[in-house]
Amino acid sequence: MAAEQGGGALRGKVALITGASRGIGRSVAIRLAREGVHAALFARTEPDLRAVAGAVQAQGARALVLPGDGRRVEDVQRAIAATIETLGGFDILVINAGVGKYGPLEAFSPDDYDWIMETNMRSTFLFARFAVPHLKRQGSGHVVIVASVAGKKGLPNEAVYCASKHAQVGFAQALDYELRPHGVKVTTIAPGGVHTHFALGTGRTPGDPQLEEYLDPEDVAEAVYFAVAQPPKSRIIEVVMRPMREPL
Repeated sequence: MAAEQGGGALRGKVALITGASRGIGRSVAIRLAREGVHAALFARTEPDLRAVAGAVQAQGARALVLPGDGRRVEDVQRAIAATIETLGGFDILVINAGVGKYGPLEAFSPDDYDWIMETNMRSTFLFARFAVPHLKRQGSGHVVIVASVAGKKGLPNEAVYCASKHAQVGFAQALDYELRPHGVKVTTIAPGGVHTHFALGTGRTPGDPQLEEYLDPEDVAEAVYFAVAQPPKSRIIEVVMRPMREPL
């Protein structure tokens, strides 16, 4: 793949996006497709992925549907190999898949802990672990990890979710040190509340009017685009963003 450049030079690049079936991942795929970026779309729900693929193709970009579970080594390796084989490689890895549950600590079971930590952090580790060798060989690329403001500060009734997001932020910071000498950029996107399907039924209630005050997934997609569109000599380490109605 071509070396990164700013402006319209994203055209023809390939982004591998996890959690791409809806919400932030879907919006990122469509936003980058508007710039001519082809998309490899990874998530567990194939029908939703196919709908996103159609939206990407409507922008004139190619799309590859990759159903799988980001907690499973074989699914991650298969997705990366298929992206390289079918789309010729990838320049941008957007690690976005995530789950959450809210409530006091005693409301969480060990299974809840495993579900959150494995979906949020294990999948981050696996995709980075098996994608980074390709980016290092290429000598360019960008890893974007969609974390949360919950990775910047502990919040009540979010102890396990905060733990998973703090882990992502620390992981990204370490990767920046490791990968910069190889020409690979690393960015963390840390949004506040986003109006998506996230945590509905595990702490959020469908139809809650407060959701309307949250960021839209398209807002986060713009932040991802801002980061990956930087010129070659510039890297954005972290973007922290919150809704106007959400206090610091």
